[in-house]
Amino acid sequence: MRPGARSEAGGIINTLLRRADRVRVACLAQLVNVIAPLLTNANGVLRQSIYTPYSWALQYARGHVLDLVPDSPTYDVPPIGPVPYLDVAGTFDPETGRATLLMLNRDLDKSRQLEVVWREAPPARVVTSQVLTGGDLKAFNSFDAPSRVVPQPFDPPKPASRMVFDLPPHSYSVVSLSP
Repeated sequence: MRPGARSEAGGIINTLLRRADRVRVACLAQLVNVIAPLLTNANGVLRQSIYTPYSWALQYARGHVLDLVPDSPTYDVPPIGPVPYLDVAGTFDPETGRATLLMLNRDLDKSRQLEVVWREAPPARVVTSQVLTGGDLKAFNSFDAPSRVVPQPFDPPKPASRMVFDLPPHSYSVVSLSP
């Protein structure tokens, strides 16, 4: 697994969600083994770190994609230009009233804050809150160490009309909120 692959997967998922008006379906070419989220051997199945962002999107990103306008400092990537440290995608499920935020902090060295202001009725409770992060960018799961890179509990702010999330360095987080 390449260093940083878990955050790359999160960034791709966020991009696909934001383009849901044009991207009707997204597929993985390799589902098992080689470059896939799941590896197998004679003893079982291993979840690679990129499994988690895909799993979160499948479990929690339901309903309509929210039009979010993140304000983020940037860093320069030649020849592309400025790239925001923070990337966020969100969904709202009108059937359940749940809103989900998928948040990426690309900063390798420091936590970044993401402010979310709810224009409609603010959420009342946190349903799910997890983060995928770690100090070692080269860390990966193996059959000898299958839990080296796994989701951890994430401490979100209390639900309110204005919420400020402290996103750890090099992290991808999911928070699902309900009325």
